[in-house]
Amino acid sequence: MSRGVSTVKELWTEWHDGIANQPSIQHLENTYGTKWRQSSKEAKFYSRTLCVINYVHTLVSGGLTTEAALERADMERGRRSIDALSKYIRSVKTK
Repeated sequence: MSRGVSTVKELWTEWHDGIANQPSIQHLENTYGTKWRQSSKEAKFYSRTLCVINYVHTLVSGGLTTEAALERADMERGRRSIDALSKYIRSVKTK
């Protein structure tokens, strides 16, 4: 997983389509399960990005188009990193 992804739209692309000639995260999960992310660092990073991906899916389930959901999530991200957005989403969900 790329640490250089800085927007929700880029994360979504990496997750579903892959970037920089790399397979998508979805493909890695479907093909290898957890084996491709066995290090604790990679597993934690995966978990944090999954939170953002699930948030976008929730917005889409609520009636937004994928593009509108990505724009909204990026607006909510503001100047935050993807990691900080993930922590924000988790904090809001637990309240």
